[in-house]
Amino acid sequence: MPTGDAWRRLLRTVFIAASVIVLLCMPWVLAAEAFGWSQRPVHLLQSFVAVPVAFVSSVAFLCLRTHEDAPKWERRAAWTVCVLSGLWLLLLAWVFVALSRGMFPGPA
Repeated sequence: MPTGDAWRRLLRTVFIAASVIVLLCMPWVLAAEAFGWSQRPVHLLQSFVAVPVAFVSSVAFLCLRTHEDAPKWERRAAWTVCVLSGLWLLLLAWVFVALSRGMFPGPA
């Protein structure tokens, strides 16, 4: 079983990698819009894979103990990823609830 430092490194790598994937999806969406490509795979990857993975791994990283000599950017980055991805997940949940209750009008 990995030690605490190994878990910290793994979780740090996972939330940073997932955050990079989220950021790389943004220009991909813009290119898909410009060239008329399908945007569905990008939105599925970003909203339903990368953002939840980033949120869970950053929360787990923040729950682990921090050494005194650990760089401060790690926790700041984890808090940033946690807050932004958490807000995105709340927005998704609100949209799904609103859609299920018929709050958004359909095509006329």
